[in-house]
Amino acid sequence: MYWSWPRIRNNHRKSLNKYRRNGTYVILIILIFTVSCKKKNTEWNTDWVLPLVSDTLNLSNYQNDSTLDGSGSFYVVDFKRTLVDAYLKDYLELPDTTIHQSFSPTIGIGNIPAGFTFYNAVETHELSIPDVELKKIIISSGSIRLSVYNPISTSAYYTITMPGVTLNGVDFEETFFVGAGTQENPALGEALIMLNGYELDLQGTGVMGSSNISAFNILQTSLSITTDPEGENSSITTSDLFEFDAKFEDVKIAYAMGYFGELSFSDSTDISIPYIDLIESGSINLPDIPLSIGVKNGAKIPASAKLTLLESTNKDGEVFELISSELNTNHFVGPATGSWSSLTPSSYALEINESNSNLTDYIEHLGFKHKIGYDFRMNPFGSQTGSYNEIFPTSKVEIDVSSEFPLEVGVDGLIISDTIAFKVSPLEINNLIEAESLELHLNYCNAFPMQGALKIKLLDEGLNLLYSFSSDEFIRSGSSGTFDSVANIFKLCDKSVIVFDENGTNEIPQAHYIVVETTLNSDINIAPIEVSIPSNAFLFVDAFLKVTTKNTLE
Repeated sequence: MYWSWPRIRNNHRKSLNKYRRNGTYVILIILIFTVSCKKKNTEWNTDWVLPLVSDTLNLSNYQNDSTLDGSGSFYVVDFKRTLVDAYLKDYLELPDTTIHQSFSPTIGIGNIPAGFTFYNAVETHELSIPDVELKKIIISSGSIRLSVYNPISTSAYYTITMPGVTLNGVDFEETFFVGAGTQENPALGEALIMLNGYELDLQGTGVMGSSNISAFNILQTSLSITTDPEGENSSITTSDLFEFDAKFEDVKIAYAMGYFGELSFSDSTDISIPYIDLIESGSINLPDIPLSIGVKNGAKIPASAKLTLLESTNKDGEVFELISSELNTNHFVGPATGSWSSLTPSSYALEINESNSNLTDYIEHLGFKHKIGYDFRMNPFGSQTGSYNEIFPTSKVEIDVSSEFPLEVGVDGLIISDTIAFKVSPLEINNLIEAESLELHLNYCNAFPMQGALKIKLLDEGLNLLYSFSSDEFIRSGSSGTFDSVANIFKLCDKSVIVFDENGTNEIPQAHYIVVETTLNSDINIAPIEVSIPSNAFLFVDAFLKVTTKNTLE
């Protein structure tokens, strides 16, 4: 065997030429492919999700809050609002009063020995309290400021007592030492005494303990002046004036007996019912609803009460007034019984119902704001009811409005609307501008026994309508779904998609608010049949915008 090198080189040259020709073809194909790609851009779609709302609507926030009772299988409306809750002692107080007592001798007395009592007298004062006749009071707070003036040339002891004014059974007495003075510049002595807990007998109890049972607003003071036992002898003249002032300040009363005039609570108050203001239109059927105005009188005073006004305002600003034979009619409320720890208020309930009013029409007016006027008056027959009324520290006037009935609702075209602030980021705005398609996705689970349709509105910054679109698909009633044994309720879970057209997509970047409007109907559309609402009913909603954008690579 031998090798033929020249032949081999010839074969290699042929193969190399062949390879070069084939490589040229490949390069041409790549160039052609590259040129052809430049004529058509590379494109693909990207999906973006913009969350709107994910929430569960139920009525648990209003349970045990004087609105709903969900302790049973179905909701019961247990509505209660307080109009008046006032302690009567807060309305009783002595006006700031100054009692003045003075003494000038009718004859001069010379050479008064030291330690001599030359004046001891009781004076009666009438407290000026318009339309109130007090026989006895117990003070909860306040003070009395005593001021005495000594015009003689020796110091003296001034003793002030108040018959019938006691603390723990001990009469009020205050003694203080006052230095020497002159007629032109009498010496001043002062003391400030807190009156908390003091009892005042205002029937004119005398020094010997006698009392005038028909008297009232009377306070007695006694002033005794004794010269200083360790001082010098002195003299007094008819020109000397001995004075003292007792000023009552900021006196609050805890207990009082007497006649208190026609103390009254006359006013109107506004109350609101949550969620009702979201209702735009439609009708609602409810069972007969009783309305009770409850009055409690915690004072041993006869009283009267009347309802003067009941009107409601709905979403459209329309006012509806209750008409009833019970309005503006006085109802007698008896006095409380017992005393102190055994005090028991008297109660009176004014019932408003379908038989004596247009209450059902009033409720179905769907007012979310209600104005209630009332008048509560003590001693409506004047002083002839007696002068031994009593107000204790726990005496209160309470006026409540309440109603209790099963929550059975029938609705027909009831439109509930809510406005949600809406804001998108610059990146989201860019995606929306370039959006190829825009869809609203709605996933829901409904356990309420009613169905609804959805409408979405886009509003600009000034709340002007930009665009609206609706879904013909109903949020179907939970009662037509399947039974959830864990939640112990029927529920229906489904989803729907609303496709935005080009106009809606273009308006999204300008939108500042989204209005979600739901039209609710009872399960049967023929008539709004009343159905009970399960106490664990809920509506879960998860809504988001799906934005599909087209992306291009040149």
